[in-house]
Amino acid sequence: MRNPLRNPFSRPTRARPFEPSPASEVDDELAFHLEERVQDLVARGVDPVVARKQALARFGDIRGVRSECEELLEADRRAERRRDLWADVAQDVRFGVRAALRAPLFSLLAIITIALGVGANAAVFGVVKSVLLDALPYADADRLVRVYAQAKSGTNDRLSLTAGQVVDIAERVRSFERAAVFFPLTQQFAFSTSDTPYPMQAGLAGANFFDVLGVRPVLGRSFTADDMKAGAPPVVVLGHSVWRERLAGDSGAIGRTVRLDGKAVTVIGVLPPGFVGPMGPVDAWVPLDISASLRDAVRARKSSWLGVVARLGPGVTMESAGREVAALGTALEREHPDDADPLVTLTAKGLRDDLAGDVRTQLIVLTASAALVLLITCANLAGALLSRTLGRRQELAVRVALGAARGRLVRQLLTESVLLSALGGILGVLLAAGGLALLRRLSLDIVPAYADLSLDPLVVAGAFLLALATGIAFGVAPAVTAARVDPQSALREEARGGTGTLRVSRLRGTLAAGQIALCVSLVASALLLGRSLWLLTNEPLGFDPDGVFTASFEVRAAEYPTTNARTAFTRLLDERIRAIPGVTDVAFSSALPSALSSRNGFTIDGQQLRSPADMPFVLYASVSGSYFSTLRVGLKEGRLFTSGDRAGAPTVMVISEAMANRYWPSGNAVGARIRMGPDPKSPLIEIVGVVADIRNDLTAAAAEPMAYGSSLQDTGVDRLLVRTTGDPVALAGPVQRELAALNPGMPLYQASTLRTSIDRGFAGRRVPLLLIAGFGGLALLLAAVGVYAMVANMVAARSREFGIRLALGAGRRSIMLLVLRQGGTWIGAGLVAGAIGVTLAVRLIRGMLYGVSPLDPLSIAGAAALLVVAAAIALFGPVRRAVQVDPITVIR
Repeated sequence: MRNPLRNPFSRPTRARPFEPSPASEVDDELAFHLEERVQDLVARGVDPVVARKQALARFGDIRGVRSECEELLEADRRAERRRDLWADVAQDVRFGVRAALRAPLFSLLAIITIALGVGANAAVFGVVKSVLLDALPYADADRLVRVYAQAKSGTNDRLSLTAGQVVDIAERVRSFERAAVFFPLTQQFAFSTSDTPYPMQAGLAGANFFDVLGVRPVLGRSFTADDMKAGAPPVVVLGHSVWRERLAGDSGAIGRTVRLDGKAVTVIGVLPPGFVGPMGPVDAWVPLDISASLRDAVRARKSSWLGVVARLGPGVTMESAGREVAALGTALEREHPDDADPLVTLTAKGLRDDLAGDVRTQLIVLTASAALVLLITCANLAGALLSRTLGRRQELAVRVALGAARGRLVRQLLTESVLLSALGGILGVLLAAGGLALLRRLSLDIVPAYADLSLDPLVVAGAFLLALATGIAFGVAPAVTAARVDPQSALREEARGGTGTLRVSRLRGTLAAGQIALCVSLVASALLLGRSLWLLTNEPLGFDPDGVFTASFEVRAAEYPTTNARTAFTRLLDERIRAIPGVTDVAFSSALPSALSSRNGFTIDGQQLRSPADMPFVLYASVSGSYFSTLRVGLKEGRLFTSGDRAGAPTVMVISEAMANRYWPSGNAVGARIRMGPDPKSPLIEIVGVVADIRNDLTAAAAEPMAYGSSLQDTGVDRLLVRTTGDPVALAGPVQRELAALNPGMPLYQASTLRTSIDRGFAGRRVPLLLIAGFGGLALLLAAVGVYAMVANMVAARSREFGIRLALGAGRRSIMLLVLRQGGTWIGAGLVAGAIGVTLAVRLIRGMLYGVSPLDPLSIAGAAALLVVAAAIALFGPVRRAVQVDPITVIR
């Protein structure tokens, strides 16, 4: 039977070491009021049992009251705990600031170290985000596909398409919702609204090109099918920057007439800012009509010059679209056995992957390098903070002895670490902003044109999170060490003058060895890339680019419709430029050396191909007779072009030594006759000379076979090369004046020096090397600092031992060897681990090497030597202090 006198609020409670639980406190309070009421009723003469029943009745819903009181008390306690927590945090921050100010040199070095590690990673992340993560300037860009022809040999997977292939892709690939044609290269135009022409780059695009990309003009409209019809009024769509700069941002520009290459065209649209086409940045867009190519049987299936961009249909994956495109390529080979190129097939790539290209590999290498620097930073600061924490062992021991909780000590030390990392993060963001500004200048021709390379809020937030994570990472080991401090042993050790333990010494050594290991991998990678670039840049080019000015111009067919007219114009321009003081030679070509992209197939007269797939292809350029003397390319056999090799005369050709050796190994190339292209009825061409090889692909180990046609017979030249005894840059003005004297509406494009063009070809390898070398130098510095800190703290910890050894008769040489042996052990361990790490690191950079083995012993030995030298310099100070210990002072 239930006892009615039992306290209804009593319940089992757990032990409460500091304060009662909310439930117990509420029970006690309610029980107190209940008893007060019962005693009051009993004092009035009410029976105790009845008094308790009346008191309980007055309380009403006891459980509800108790539950409400518990919730209120728990909420009050949570608020109190929050206030206490923020008060503790504020106190920790104030103490951390005072601790940082008490050791200004340590704090400054820590902040700078964090800033360098975080800044490097933030800058690289900014590049990665701009290139690989940010949205492309198109709607639903992940659904966009670029279609290419692909060599079956695997040597090239980005070949242009024929007009027939373009039509077949648009009509027969069901995976594509829409497809559009464009010309993959930019075209040079002279744009003008008055008498002064302005050189600019233009793109050629089909009717639904902008619709496929999902881009709407901010003014006017884009191209329609009517704009592509023969006889349609000429129109242009302007880029946003041209509209703003050349038309002053006129909102009424739609319908306005401007001139392109002297031809009046109507502005029909203005594109949004930031738009970049698949072929790169251009200033304006003009319609591309391929109907004439489709009417020509040879050009329709045998002339590859077009690109296709398409949008995937709903629910279609990139993989399934790729399979359908490849199947179409196979079907076209069967349907057009005489026209289709048996050496190629069709392939599809995601547009982002296509635009990023080879930059992805370089970004992975840079990201890994920056991450290694950050790891070295963490290890360096962990060791430094650990040493600083050991120096505060007496302070921490006293606090523990006075009752401070060990968790409170851990939080205090982590707060100090995070405070330093936050300040380092702020400085790191500033360094990252400067680094990205530098990369924008260095990487202009390397990263895709759509990449902004900006320090946006996400990058800033990422940098701060990285800084805070770094602060926590390098603060954990010292904080845990401090939490395990034994007050009695720490105070006793302090009284004896000791400052460390064997376990902590091993931890510091491990951190230093880890820094060395990571540094070896990074420095070895930098040396491998540096040696590769040195071999690449010192490989003979086959021509002399120094002292040569180069520019391009456009001889418009509307103004110079015949071959004789174009030849007469270039002859007059040649004569006028040669009259400029300092000019020693002038030449014209269809492309710059080291930048040829045109390849032509050919057959040797008298030789029968087993199949069309056996037709060889060589690089081809049209050049003037003075081309070889201007570039100082030597004649090996036969003769060069003369004024007699003009239109109407027998067609002749000069070939490179590599072409002669490959296809005429017996040495009878001069006098041989060939046919260019797949048409067996094309005219025979006589080879009249063999010249020295020119490296067209600067990253290739050997020169490719090349063929040269006479510009008097093949007049498609638009590049000017001028050799001078003075500064080539100074020729830009005089050459433009001479060109304007012949044709005021014809501007120069891309005026530069040939050496600058060559250097630009190496930029893709030079910029990553510079960045990785910078990371390697920073890692080397941090590793040296880590070794110094490790040995210096070891010397400080064992100074009493060294004093006793000296007092007992040990020589200072033995003390020096003892320090070197202990420090050298960890350095050697780091070098061994680093050698293993190199084998992993070279997997990332294997594709970026030229002429160097990935495990090149010279580069690896050089990295180890650099680390040994840096470590030796770092050891000098601690060793010197160890041998200069005064035994009497230390023992006293």
